[in-house]
Amino acid sequence: MPGTGHGGLSEQRENDPSRTKRPLQSATGGKRPALCSPGVIVPPALRRGDAVRVVAPSSAFDPDAFARGLEVLSGRLGLSPRVRPDVTARRAYLAGDDARRLEEWREAVADPDARAIFVARGGYGAMRILPGIDPAPLLERPKLLVGFSDDTVIHAVLNRAGLATVHGPVVTQLGRAPEDALVHLEALLSGTAPRPGAWEVPAPGAGLVAARSLRAGRASGPLLGGTLTLLAHLQGTPFAPRLDGAILFIEDVGEKPYRIDRYLQQLSLAGALDRLAGIAVGQLTGCDDGGVLAADVVREVALALGVPAIEGVPAGHEDANFALPLGARATLVAPAPNEEGPPRLLFDGWTPGRREA
Repeated sequence: MPGTGHGGLSEQRENDPSRTKRPLQSATGGKRPALCSPGVIVPPALRRGDAVRVVAPSSAFDPDAFARGLEVLSGRLGLSPRVRPDVTARRAYLAGDDARRLEEWREAVADPDARAIFVARGGYGAMRILPGIDPAPLLERPKLLVGFSDDTVIHAVLNRAGLATVHGPVVTQLGRAPEDALVHLEALLSGTAPRPGAWEVPAPGAGLVAARSLRAGRASGPLLGGTLTLLAHLQGTPFAPRLDGAILFIEDVGEKPYRIDRYLQQLSLAGALDRLAGIAVGQLTGCDDGGVLAADVVREVALALGVPAIEGVPAGHEDANFALPLGARATLVAPAPNEEGPPRLLFDGWTPGRREA
């Protein structure tokens, strides 16, 4: 694909046996996911010209915003997006019926040429097809998953199985993303970001700077989470993320403070927060109400847990939704007032796999 003047994704060619085509294991409807893995797989990096699939596992979307997002994928990032003709299907509040959306997901996973799967839009609906999502083919032939919001539940399934994923902009959001968020996304997906230094401001793709420390300290562990509402709704199911030793990232949109409190209490009562390593709070968009700030609700819970915590991570439902890797090891740094450096997340476990031409 021709250059765009923006640098595009890395064109570096490296040796990787994953270029050899192998038969995929088929997904089976209703089959429970493989819930444990001895290690975490980080899929191979993307490079210019790669084919990527775009799927709509949740709500229907605005076609104009979708078209602008596809242009960012192809023009700005130099990728070759593939979509099914029925990706714009509608059934009430869903992007087509469950059978269509699950079949689309399985086709994207099985596509031997596609190097990543981008989600068209969040909303609601991914939970309806979770029992039919089998992580095994993606563990056999890994590819990047990029999305957030309702896609939190798919991240949870894949992260539990041992696959690292990318919490990042959906396609309908890409057309509104500022340039620095796209530079960051590009560096993360292409694996070109330098390894983050312990006390440095991370380069694009190597980490994110937060607004402030809530509780000083430093913690390392798998970075897990996403939209708080979905994390709470997964409790009591076999798909809920295991958060012991993890850095929990949360964000949300349009949830009043009492609902934010309810979701956090649900996680707490379920024991999900008992052994966290740290907490990173992202954007709480449109969640304040009646003079009550959602951030104050989250701060109270975070401080009570007694683990290192930061807030103001620039990821979530704002246009400036900076990508972060889920499932891979990260380090949270929450400096005390007398310490140098900003509060930050370092993506020190994000090492995309090698590949060949």
